Amino acid sequence: MSRDGGGRLRESRDPRVDQALRATAVIALLAAGLLAAAGVLGPDEPVIVTILIGIPYAACAAICLRHARPGRPRRAAWATAGFAVGTGALAQLWAAVTGRGEPVHTPTTDGLTVLGLVLLYLFVGLLLQADRRVFSTGIWLDGVVAGFGIGALACLGAPGPNGSDRLGVHLAAALVFIVLTLLVVVGGGLRGRPVDRTHVLVVAAFSAAGIADGFAMLGHAGGMIAEPGYLVVLSLALPTLLAFAPASPLPRRRAGAATTPSIVGWATLAVPAFFAVSSVLLLTIGQSGRLPALSGALAAVCVLAAFARASLTFRELRDLRDVHQQARTDDLTGLPNRRALYEHLEALTEPASLLLLDLDGFKEVNDSIGHAAGDQVLAQTAERIKAVLGPSQVLARLGGDEFAILLPGATLAEAADLAWRIHVAVTCPSHVADTEIRLGVSIGVTGTHLSETGAGSGELLRTADIAMYVAKRRGGGVAAYEPPALRTPELVTAKNH
Repeated sequence: MSRDGGGRLRESRDPRVDQALRATAVIALLAAGLLAAAGVLGPDEPVIVTILIGIPYAACAAICLRHARPGRPRRAAWATAGFAVGTGALAQLWAAVTGRGEPVHTPTTDGLTVLGLVLLYLFVGLLLQADRRVFSTGIWLDGVVAGFGIGALACLGAPGPNGSDRLGVHLAAALVFIVLTLLVVVGGGLRGRPVDRTHVLVVAAFSAAGIADGFAMLGHAGGMIAEPGYLVVLSLALPTLLAFAPASPLPRRRAGAATTPSIVGWATLAVPAFFAVSSVLLLTIGQSGRLPALSGALAAVCVLAAFARASLTFRELRDLRDVHQQARTDDLTGLPNRRALYEHLEALTEPASLLLLDLDGFKEVNDSIGHAAGDQVLAQTAERIKAVLGPSQVLARLGGDEFAILLPGATLAEAADLAWRIHVAVTCPSHVADTEIRLGVSIGVTGTHLSETGAGSGELLRTADIAMYVAKRRGGGVAAYEPPALRTPELVTAKNH
């Protein structure tokens, strides 16, 4: 173990191990390519060739699992990728042990292929979520939907005389790789700069595998029994390219960039939605009696799982809406808070005025009769102000005894008139626990009219704050912000009623 510049412990990892594993995968790929060019890699290849094909899968799985250690970026994604590619290595090992010769089409290897496809989907979902610094438990249910949908497609096509005709497996694989490639391109940020090398390698790996499975599917549809050697070599690009993907660090987030993405993203839902639709189509086709029973059963379960995922999605959206609303609401008064006020200010499309008010003498209320009574006074004050305002005017509590009122479309004269009416309402005596309480109020008035170029939210609050303290220094009342170049003599400032 060693320590980084901040004094935190970090794990020492020898990069030479990864380099050796990658070199092994590349050498095995090149050797398989030479055997394919020589015509040796074909239907009658010996067991040693089958083992050679499994080497890139094993090397890639080992690298991914090494990068899934605690504290590593994208840990869950690389762990899932390691298990996904590991199923490919296990499939090759099974073919070698059983001695069937042809490496990819037995019921066991086909089952492992389907499992690997599901894990690859989970890998992509976790990779995209890790890049956004957010994780959703719904991705595992997405994997269930995708798994049954992939299985339903994989069961299409009856076995041939030697059990090797698996048209459906290649159809499912080709569709998965096409959809996952688009998913990484659109949802993974390849449009941004700098380009993340991990995403580029993942796209290249999935594209090569999708092309291989697409040609294999067409070949099986035409009666091909075993796949040509060049297709086997092309499929090996998947583990070989993925072996280089974990070397890329997690992209740095730009300063000031948003750090709270949506819980439910269209990108992670695209694959399960695709297979849910494909399962519905399969069930429709099955009405003619030409759909294998197992494929129909898996398609039905996929649709049911998709309904469960849709229910979870709606619940997540509802919870997200509630959380968003709570983050924009003051707990005591139920009014919009400072964050909500900023949103309203940023959304302005017309001239507006802003009132900023502070209660005079509120600290003495808290000190004399307690904070609970002070909270009641704040709630009563909020109700009194709301009674004076119109439906389009926004009252927000900024914190403590400070309130703000946004008046869209109001002139400074109209805002000043409303400020005095609010002053009268707030300064009326109130009663809390048989105690009469009289508060003063200082109100600052400003508006977008006071700037020739238009004032932003921060500038409006700043000028309103200046005007409020002018009123406070004069003993309370209303004061309008008056920049030297823009005098407004029609407004009488800092008057007391």
